[in-house]
Amino acid sequence: MGKTERQGKRGSWGNFILIAVGILILAVAAVGVIVVPRYGRVFAEYRKYSAELRESKKELADAQKKNTELLAARDELQALDAEVQSLQAETFSYAAELEKAITNGGSNKRICYITIDDGPYYRGRKFLEIFNKYDVKATFFLTTANGDMLPDHGDISASSMYPEYLKYGHTIGNHTYSHNYGAGGIYSSAESFMKSIRKQDEFTEKATGGYEPVIVRFPGGTGTAGSELGGMIEGLRKEGHGWIDWTIDSSDSWGTGNTSPKIIMKQIKKAAKDQKIMVILFHEWSENSQKAMPQVIEYLTEQNYIFLPLFYDSMMVEK
Repeated sequence: MGKTERQGKRGSWGNFILIAVGILILAVAAVGVIVVPRYGRVFAEYRKYSAELRESKKELADAQKKNTELLAARDELQALDAEVQSLQAETFSYAAELEKAITNGGSNKRICYITIDDGPYYRGRKFLEIFNKYDVKATFFLTTANGDMLPDHGDISASSMYPEYLKYGHTIGNHTYSHNYGAGGIYSSAESFMKSIRKQDEFTEKATGGYEPVIVRFPGGTGTAGSELGGMIEGLRKEGHGWIDWTIDSSDSWGTGNTSPKIIMKQIKKAAKDQKIMVILFHEWSENSQKAMPQVIEYLTEQNYIFLPLFYDSMMVEK
């Protein structure tokens, strides 16, 4: 091979190498221009989603921890609720025995069942404060006739009051859903009456998280129920409800000029002369009753009365 041919071949190889290097440079440039930024974006997304995944795992762990704590709190509350129910059942059993002993002359104690109708009202909190001060338990016969909000505090829901009564150991009774005992109202038929009872039961259970009222107070008393009373009583018995009127009217619903704290006390003192077990009718909306209540409690305590909430097995509850 001649010198010229060899030089020609070296030139070709040189050109080939230059072209190859050029292509490589272009490829690297393409990687820099296309691939690297794209990889950078992908990597940034990866880091973002990795951070979100770590945060989600942390939130999940926190939620699981909180759920465990809530389950433990639930179990504790259920245990406390069972204990409270057991103590309440024991108290009511003692109260039933005490009623018998008082009636048979075996005890010189007396019992007062304070019953308060037509709630809930915001004023009910005032009654609760008084009862807490004197360690008195009472019975609140509630209705939804006042609407969804407290009639004397229109920015507070009526249902929010329901747990307050139970929290302090009082009994909640059923005073019908509508409290309408006028023409065409709850006393127009036994079914109309029972429908109102069921609706109020449902409202109470929902507002309290499961409390089932078993004692009924007829709006206006059983004397206002009319000719359908027998069917109403049959309906109550079938559904496991007892009912109760009162042995003494406090006078708080007698109207302006006919009642006052002084008149209320006069009524109470009159009843205390010969009633060993009394059921007093008050109303939750009554300012007179609220003002008289401390004096009522103090006087009856002096007369050897103890204050209990009503319970289904009480001899005072009709069944």
